Amino acid sequence: MNEKNIGLSTRCVHAGELKDPHGSPHTPIYTTTTFKFDSTADLLDVVEGRKSGSLYTRYGLNPTLFSLEEKLAALEDAEAAWVFSSGMAAEAALFLAYGRKGIVCIGDAYGGTMELLSSQLPELGIPTHFLLGSELGGLKMLLETGAGLVFFETPTNPHIGSARGSEN
Repeated sequence: MNEKNIGLSTRCVHAGELKDPHGSPHTPIYTTTTFKFDSTADLLDVVEGRKSGSLYTRYGLNPTLFSLEEKLAALEDAEAAWVFSSGMAAEAALFLAYGRKGIVCIGDAYGGTMELLSSQLPELGIPTHFLLGSELGGLKMLLETGAGLVFFETPTNPHIGSARGSEN
């Protein structure tokens, strides 16, 4: 299906649908963690990247996830999309992939995010900086000194800022 030539409603229903070998009209939810192969050679083709296929759900190699990622990409007119088991997993992947030169967090964030940014990533040598909404004038300087990723969450809990003694 060429998603560029069809409407949003049609993409919502049909994009990313995989042909189910058992005849389901829509991609089933595969709750298994592992998948079988007809031969060791077939397994190695997937493991070594010569063929695409389902292998291990925790590696993201599950037909349900493939279908969801393709559907999300089609809905957003994006080249690709990734899904994660949690928001923290998505953030960790983002920070580790694109934030190695430094991360600037603007405003409030989820407590787990704040812990990751303030304690855990600096231990890995990833510089992190925090700016309140009223401090955006400092963003340019942080970017000029090397920070490569700007992160903010919205919506966020409106009471977090006042708990830190600031207004955003």
